[in-house]
Amino acid sequence: MRIFLVAGEPSGDRLGGALMAGLRQLLPQVSFDGIGGPQMQAQGLTSRFPMDELSVMGLAEVLPKYRHLKRRIAQTAGWVAETQPDLLITIDSPDFCLRVARRVKAVSTIRTVHYVAPTVWAWRPGRAAKMARMIDQVLALFPFEPPYMQEAGMDCDFVGHPVVAEPQASAAEIAAFRDSQGLGAAPVLLVLPGSRVSEVTRLAPIFGAALQPVLSAHPD
Repeated sequence: MRIFLVAGEPSGDRLGGALMAGLRQLLPQVSFDGIGGPQMQAQGLTSRFPMDELSVMGLAEVLPKYRHLKRRIAQTAGWVAETQPDLLITIDSPDFCLRVARRVKAVSTIRTVHYVAPTVWAWRPGRAAKMARMIDQVLALFPFEPPYMQEAGMDCDFVGHPVVAEPQASAAEIAAFRDSQGLGAAPVLLVLPGSRVSEVTRLAPIFGAALQPVLSAHPD
């Protein structure tokens, strides 16, 4: 089986790397092509171009690169149509990935799978119906998502969130970390402002302001 994969940001690359490892266990002869970052490359992918080119967000970043991104969409769809893989798997990054899938569907019958269901249950409920025009199947992270995708006309399978497969820290490792950071027995708050540099740069000050009342109430 030949699979063309497209990931556009670090979180998608992480999902893609784990997906490739799992697929190779099921199908030892599988071959991969496409676009991905270091974790997908570690699984044997030779990325057609650096994934970093796609890790942009917001008008301020997208507008200067708009023409280049359009070329990359056309190029990627062209490579898929040219190589005729058994499957196209697009991973998150819907603004880029779904445009590629739409172009592929316009010129072929290649089966298209999108990994990570859009949050249509939270906002933009019409996106599922639009996706159904170019996506055959969705791989969902959460168990309540398949009905939303199926209602729009796509196959959808709940495959689980990869975080559950991450190794759990032992009590000794937790104690060593707390000791190395001088935390003692104080409560620890984990703050996650995003995975893209632009995301972190823009959101960190907002998160910082939101944390002030928490830190005031819990100075330890």
